[in-house]
Amino acid sequence: MEYDSPTQEGTAATSLGGGIGQYGSDTAKMVRMPTLKNRLEEAVRNAEQRLAEARRAREIFDKHPELEELLNIMQRGHF
Repeated sequence: MEYDSPTQEGTAATSLGGGIGQYGSDTAKMVRMPTLKNRLEEAVRNAEQRLAEARRAREIFDKHPELEELLNIMQRGHF
């Protein structure tokens, strides 16, 4: 076994930027994974936004029920 030639393992590490050498470890980017708490908070924000939009749509439709007919016409006509 030759110790001067790079091994497959060493080559893979340096080609991915994770090896030691000219690239160093500081060039590897860390991907920040959101915590469960962050994901739940984001899900709640999204749900609240969708609820607010649905309530506004209902409010508009209650004031203008003819909009349903308009939307149907527009869909059929591919507007």
